Amino acid sequence: MTADIHQGGCQQHSDAPPESLALLIWRWYGEEQYRRLILLGELGPALQFLARDAEWQEANIGCCADCNLWSDHLQYLHAFVHGFPPRLLPRAHAHLQALLAACEALSHEAYVDLEGNNFDHPQWAPLRTAAQEALALLGWQEFEAHMPALVEDCQTALEKWRS
Repeated sequence: MTADIHQGGCQQHSDAPPESLALLIWRWYGEEQYRRLILLGELGPALQFLARDAEWQEANIGCCADCNLWSDHLQYLHAFVHGFPPRLLPRAHAHLQALLAACEALSHEAYVDLEGNNFDHPQWAPLRTAAQEALALLGWQEFEAHMPALVEDCQTALEKWRS
């Protein structure tokens, strides 16, 4: 199997497994790739929300899934898919593109019904599975604990450049 490995700005084909994302994160931090790290750091919690069960989602979305889902979660999936270089994580990026397309295709009934939010709708089940798979593809659990502080550091560093 051939894997694309990004090193020093060029693509190499190798039979070796790609470098783990956890290791790449620290390389990117050293290279001051702050926007890339912020996108990843915001993506994780969005995927975690999508991966949770309907009852948990219902309790944590607020009063209106139709109103809050995009602004609280899906905007970060969208930002990652459209702002992160696909060549760096080709398998994960393709998976996330498909997940975003599926989220964008949700029917209105999947968001709300007459009684409120409708996370029990059958359209949510494959999205939960895809989000769980995305978290596994990224190896999110390997670096999840470090991401809030890392994102904050990256945002602070970018603010210094703007000042």
